[in-house]
Order: sequence, then structure tokens, then C-alpha cells
Amino acid sequence: MILKDYSWIFENQLGDFFCDDVVKLGRQTTKRRASVGKSHVPDTKVRNSNVCFLSDYWIRESFSGYFYTANRNAGWNFEFNQFEHFQFTEYKKNQFYKWHTDTYLSDQLIRKVSGIITLSNPKEYTGGELQIKTPEDKIIKISKKPRGTLILFPSFLRHRVTPITSGTRHSLVIWARGENFK
Repeated sequence: MILKDYSWIFENQLGDFFCDDVVKLGRQTTKRRASVGKSHVPDTKVRNSNVCFLSDYWIRESFSGYFYTANRNAGWNFEFNQFEHFQFTEYKKNQFYKWHTDTYLSDQLIRKVSGIITLSNPKEYTGGELQIKTPEDKIIKISKKPRGTLILFPSFLRHRVTPITSGTRHSLVIWARGENFK
């Protein structure tokens, strides 16, 4: 598939109040070691972070419009009609997520657009860079963005989070899904 844009970024759109409330909720929710794939078994050689899932309506209402706008403006034009529960992710020193895709079929629906909301101030951590790999194996490095930035990209693109070298990085990961590609 040829894409005009491999990512779409809405910088600093969700604000400090949103980020503070999501981080507070994420910290209050029991986290578990992140797993890999359908097995739901942690594999710290591939993915080392702590996660919990949130489903609060106010969170979805804050970001859903951005998915539709990016999908249209980037020319992806994917059909999706559902968001999965949102994954609050916490990366601490030496934690990371190696190259992977988010494409995952569940209940006959496939992930089509992935979104990451930056919840931490970029001055609070080092490392933890999001990188996206194009089908031509070009690596797009997404520099640290201000809190409340929403980064969107097609779920089938390989991407990773480089190891944290100091501090803590919080993010909210969201997937929009729909019927399988036609």
C-alpha cells in the first residue's frame, strides 16, 4: 500500500488538565507487565513496560475526532467504527518496545489506525523515542512532543519505542478498528 503520509500529528491539542487526569487515573489503576501478541504472556526481551486499560467515556470523546480528521487528511481513508479500550503505558528506566505492528484481528475487526497520546512532559525523561518504519525500510524518528500531542499512524506500520535512559514516560495508546481491509 502506498501512503502519502506515514503519520499525522496533532501537537499539544489535549492540554495539561487532560494529561493530568489520565495519568492520575492510570496511576490509580492496577498495572501489569505488558504482554506480546495473542498469548497475553509477557516477553521482556521484546516489550518491557507496565500497562493498564482504561475505557472512560470522557477520554474517548477527547480524541475520537482527531482519528477521523487524520484518516481523511492523510489520505488513508480506512473504514473504522470502533475504538478498543485505551492502554495507559508506563515506561521506566531501561524499558522499551521493540519493532512490532499493531495489526490484530479481534471479533472479526482489525486494527487500522494506532494513536499515541503523549502524557509526560518531554523534559521528565530521556530516551523513549517513537520510531516508525516505512514499507521501504526508512525509519521516521518522531522527536519528543509536548504533553497532549496525538500521534497517529496506520497500525500495519512497524514501530518501536526506544529504551528509556532516565525518568518515566507515560502515554495513552488507542486503536481504531473496523472490518478487515477489502
